[in-house]
Amino acid sequence: MYLFEWGFHWGKSLSSYEERLEEAKNQQRQPGQPELNAPESVQESVSKSVYDNESLYAYNDTYIDVRTPNDEKRGLITLAAGGTGSMLMWGALAAFWLAISRLYDSSSGSPGLEFYIFGLILTPATGVLALYFYFKYAFRFLFLEAFTARRLIIRFNRITRKVYLLRPNLIGGTRIMDWDKTQIIVEKNMTELEGTGGFVWLSWDKGDGTDLEGNPTDDIEVAFVGKPTRNASELLAFWEYIRRYMEDGPAAAPAPEKLIPKFPWPWLSLKAAWGLDTRFLRNSALWVFVLLNILMLPLILIHAFGHWLSLLLCYEPRFPRVIEEAGRASAQAET
Repeated sequence: MYLFEWGFHWGKSLSSYEERLEEAKNQQRQPGQPELNAPESVQESVSKSVYDNESLYAYNDTYIDVRTPNDEKRGLITLAAGGTGSMLMWGALAAFWLAISRLYDSSSGSPGLEFYIFGLILTPATGVLALYFYFKYAFRFLFLEAFTARRLIIRFNRITRKVYLLRPNLIGGTRIMDWDKTQIIVEKNMTELEGTGGFVWLSWDKGDGTDLEGNPTDDIEVAFVGKPTRNASELLAFWEYIRRYMEDGPAAAPAPEKLIPKFPWPWLSLKAAWGLDTRFLRNSALWVFVLLNILMLPLILIHAFGHWLSLLLCYEPRFPRVIEEAGRASAQAET
């Protein structure tokens, strides 16, 4: 679920900010490689329409809370890493239990030398060694889906003109970024096809924000925003929705008809695992995919269970009180 964010955060640890800055300065655009035509600032409009992209957790006159692209992509790591760990743990305990039971079982006679070598030493030792390597190299990946925050939330507060990144410490922790210094990595002239599966990518340079203690950020920060879109028009209209909310207020970006639910209902996990947009049913030429999914139903149900389990093993993140209360007094004064 956090693969994009974890990958970027891990990549930052491989070099210093100064090294990456120097590399960027020395990097030249290859012949024929198009230059990114991104908005110059948050004041620049990129679309004549606005679209909430079904990506909002919360909406009010002070802020909007927005999802990240990979909310549904979970469950497989939980099943793979969690299942492997469970089997190794069960195997190690079973080996110890069988060895001790055989050692104290007088009805079977005195155990031979091979029992002490294989049953009492080598087999349990192998189980312990397997668990050691699992916890050393594999267990960490479980935190990308379980025993962590259930979701990432990006809050755009139009009163304080800040962008709040609510993230686990695993991928950078909570940050308070300056809206006016936001860099939008979006191609304004992308084709409709290039916008398929796209999302808004925001970045901030060193010192463009702070942590919760008020210390300036000491590195680049990024945020991947919104549900993947179907085309470029949706992608640009979604960014325009956020931009107008922050720049022009709620009247320019109306509240969505429906907010994203946060409670981990099991049928939502089934819907995410099924991975089909029900609108395709209007096109009879695509009905074959319904048949394929019905044939794959057992695998889909297993994936849905892993998805739901990962949600249950996570906690619902909440912004610190200082962020929750930010801008409320000013918003009330406006009204």
